[in-house]
Amino acid sequence: MLGHECNLQCKYCLQHDVVNVALGKEINPKLYDFIIDVANNQQQRLGLQFYGGEPLVFWHKIKELIDGLENRGIPKNLYFSMITNGKLIDTDKVEYLNKYFSNVTISWDGRNSNITRGYNAFEDNKENIFQLKNFSVSGVISAFNYIEDYMEDCEELNADYVENYNGKTISFNVDELLDVNLQNQDLKSFDFDKVKTQITNICEQYRRFIQEQQPISVVRKRYIESKIGYLKNAMKWKHYKPTRDRCGNGCEVLNVDLQGNLYKCHNTDTKVGVITDNFFDILQNVFALDKAVETSEICDECPVQVLCMNGCPLVEYEARNNFYCMMSITMNHPILELVLALGSD
Repeated sequence: MLGHECNLQCKYCLQHDVVNVALGKEINPKLYDFIIDVANNQQQRLGLQFYGGEPLVFWHKIKELIDGLENRGIPKNLYFSMITNGKLIDTDKVEYLNKYFSNVTISWDGRNSNITRGYNAFEDNKENIFQLKNFSVSGVISAFNYIEDYMEDCEELNADYVENYNGKTISFNVDELLDVNLQNQDLKSFDFDKVKTQITNICEQYRRFIQEQQPISVVRKRYIESKIGYLKNAMKWKHYKPTRDRCGNGCEVLNVDLQGNLYKCHNTDTKVGVITDNFFDILQNVFALDKAVETSEICDECPVQVLCMNGCPLVEYEARNNFYCMMSITMNHPILELVLALGSD
């Protein structure tokens, strides 16, 4: 967690509504040993993801931290990533990112990015972004970014990249719109009939792909298969409802600022300890803030709980009742119907 400052004012940014405390900018020397110790105690790879605000606003701090780790010996299982709006990526940054980063995720909302974000990375900075060895794209579904519209834009972007640049398919991600005291209410003025029609279209295309060998774009195929994969894991492990907040924040995911403070979520300023604390004590603080039991009182009867997993714990009851749950059901129920139609195959 580098800080909350940003060079854009995205209409759906959570931090506008929930963060009131500025983060310190000096790196605690103990942070290097903490990161290395955590990495060395993992059996698998450990991702260190840089967050803002906008992480590239803190470019000198990113380099200072990585250089400090390199001087101490970067563990072989430690890799770096970030999510960025892409505006500050230039030739020098591309060279550094290609050397050290396993992935750079570009925030982009397709055709209406200028409305939701005030900036379109692939209109204004495509040449630099396309020079990255490994990047992905992530969008937020909103009333200005419907799922099938977004996939059409992603398909066009991917075709350009594959044909004219690297030849490798771009990975795409879709996030839900979170109403955490959302100030821009126009973002959630969805036409739910349009939402249902679009997601149903995508599901039907996937059904024809499986049962009739009809073509489907890699963007749509991967989106549906990510949902089916989620369901398969739920069935395998009998994990049909969450036992704690679905994001893993504070447990599987440690959120740490440059001074060594630990937080429940990287989008809030709720501290759960510092890096020198006993980890068992930190976990107790995390569990005390967990809302899985509370949200299950609302969610246990919902047919799409297995895909939604009670949603983001930051979204309060009123927002769930007014918009959030309706959107989740509309987006996910056709996918459950698709799975039932496909059967065991």
